[in-house]
Amino acid sequence: MAKNVPSISRERKINILSSILAQAPPGEFSEVVNDMRALLNDDELICENIEQITAKYNLEQFTPVEIMEHKEKVLITEYGNLGNGYFVDPMQKISFKFDHLNKNVSDIQPCALDISVESWRRAIECALINYMKKYYPDGNCTVYGQAYGNHCQVITACIESHKYQRHEFWNGSWKSEWKLMLCPPNAEVMGTIKVQAHYFEEGNINLTNNVQVKQNLALKNESEGAAEFVKVIENADTEFQVGLMENYQKLDCLLKGLRRQLPFTHTTIDWNKIINAKIVREIDLAQALRESKPERLNFH
Repeated sequence: MAKNVPSISRERKINILSSILAQAPPGEFSEVVNDMRALLNDDELICENIEQITAKYNLEQFTPVEIMEHKEKVLITEYGNLGNGYFVDPMQKISFKFDHLNKNVSDIQPCALDISVESWRRAIECALINYMKKYYPDGNCTVYGQAYGNHCQVITACIESHKYQRHEFWNGSWKSEWKLMLCPPNAEVMGTIKVQAHYFEEGNINLTNNVQVKQNLALKNESEGAAEFVKVIENADTEFQVGLMENYQKLDCLLKGLRRQLPFTHTTIDWNKIINAKIVREIDLAQALRESKPERLNFH
């Protein structure tokens, strides 16, 4: 006689749905949604919760959006969230409504920015765009500014770059978030870099790596301060990229320690062959997402 299998509560299903979709690899959110439909067999529950879950995912992924065919896309982030589905594009000084499910933009309106911090925000935006053109030709950035009290200002720069190569069985994204905290005569930079990759040919490999950076700066005028701020980002990006490549080389030792040498077939696993397959040769994630100059970084 078959044992009774306890049913999963509605609340538990929502938690499972939210948790798994939050971990969807870059560029594969829709595919994971379809998988969850098959697993949960509850379209009504998914329809009731998918908009909120998708909105959270878009914010965390720094989803890029094109507005009025402007050459620079704006990122959907918590820093530009005005509430009720509206976001700000600081570069174009506009607000807009964003449909998280269909990724459509509507109700574009002029939007006033904080004048007290705009000179710093604009200086960093210009310097960062030049940096992006050099190292992230397919990437996007958005810079926000906010004043706290009479003396302190915070500039937040968000960077996003992605490569979706489904025909080669891999997708990846590079995201970073940087804050310049200006409290004269001091300035501090804090940043986080996060890389995600998914390789799914003849297997299923997920890579997530991140690093945090903190550094003090001597406070100068907007132009020099913006240049130094971007220099901190460049140095951190380069160090992180080199570290990723070194970790690839150490991956074979890591996997040997995680799994027994002989499976049930009693055949020795050729870890070197696995590691040197397309996960290393073709994904080369950091170099695909952030272009390096040959004279500085040459991994091949």
